[in-house]
Amino acid sequence: AMFAHPRPKNVAIVGGGEGATLREVLKHSTVESTTMIEIDDMLVEIAREHLPQMSDCSDLVGRAENCFDDKLANLVFEDGRKWFVDSVGEASAKFDVIIMDALDPEDSPKISEQLYGDITFIDSLLKSLTDDGVLVIQVGTAPNIHDPKADIGVFSRREKLFTMLEENTLTEAMLVYEEPHCGFAEPHSFVVVCRTVECRERWYADSDAVDYEIYDRIVKTKSEERPLLHFDGSTQRSYHTPPKAWETVYCRREPTPFECAYRGLDMDREIHDYVIDNPERGSFHIEYNPEDETSYVYALVDIPEGSYIMPEHLASSFVVSDKSLANLKKNTEIASDVKLISDLLDFINENGHPSNSKGLGVSYVEVGASFLMRSVENELDSNVGRWVPPHPSGKRLVYSPVYERYR
Repeated sequence: AMFAHPRPKNVAIVGGGEGATLREVLKHSTVESTTMIEIDDMLVEIAREHLPQMSDCSDLVGRAENCFDDKLANLVFEDGRKWFVDSVGEASAKFDVIIMDALDPEDSPKISEQLYGDITFIDSLLKSLTDDGVLVIQVGTAPNIHDPKADIGVFSRREKLFTMLEENTLTEAMLVYEEPHCGFAEPHSFVVVCRTVECRERWYADSDAVDYEIYDRIVKTKSEERPLLHFDGSTQRSYHTPPKAWETVYCRREPTPFECAYRGLDMDREIHDYVIDNPERGSFHIEYNPEDETSYVYALVDIPEGSYIMPEHLASSFVVSDKSLANLKKNTEIASDVKLISDLLDFINENGHPSNSKGLGVSYVEVGASFLMRSVENELDSNVGRWVPPHPSGKRLVYSPVYERYR
């Protein structure tokens, strides 16, 4: 989650008394201060003496032997909830990243309800973030497809937390992932909450881009061993698609979320495609008019409403990032003989469209027969629609494992 922020300098940890979270934060060279708010000072001393590997920073260049003793670590022995609620509004309490490393939401003690069920506390966490800040919360045992709807049973507190985060006006994006290397008997889950939607572009970055960030940001080790044992660009890529259980349980909400009706193709609907090698076998005919130098697409058969058209051609679309487009445009400005690049940019501008997943930073460009279909100014005049219609709210939801799985 630290990589969901472009350059985290000030980090807060709620809990984490054993020191492992602090150790991982101190591996980032961008960090200038880390405030760890732990209610139990005795736990820190026990961990220091009996679990020294948890807070061992001795192999990190420029860090103290023990992470608790590092000059960038500020240990605060207070109730994390009270500390944040009392600190809201103070300029010194603004953090780029806040990490909740406390009890699981499904744990029964009263403190779990205070941490995960208190809207005042959750609001104070979000208000304590910088404008591009990121909040990551450990949200307990990962769900499975056999769980009941999330607001009942042992995980009801997690659902209450998610609802509060979704409804908070400061939340721009929520992303869930699972990690099996947490030392627990089963995979544990986490939610990343962003104050700006741009964090989605970093979350969905290609594996090589993440690997470069690791190279550029993570401190060196004295042993010259890799400082990150389990995480690299490919690991981050595995977080891109929420496991199916998140979608299944989410779609058991009442009322059923709108987008849950589009979790897969309707096998009862017809498919109509254009066959390049043998057009007569397909459902479409393409005719070129030399007078206006335009190609026209005609249907050869009656196509029932709701049918899927040209799926094979749409699947051949290519994806281009906003950064790549900016680089191509820059080339046309500084070089002279770049007509090929200019023509490509014109084609992308005419036949591409930004991803409906806000903040993803990519465009999809149609290169199959579908791009030859005539466009109209008014969407109501079109006889072709989207597979997944726009959400009735008119906006993209800040949290939906369905949309994240089919972005």
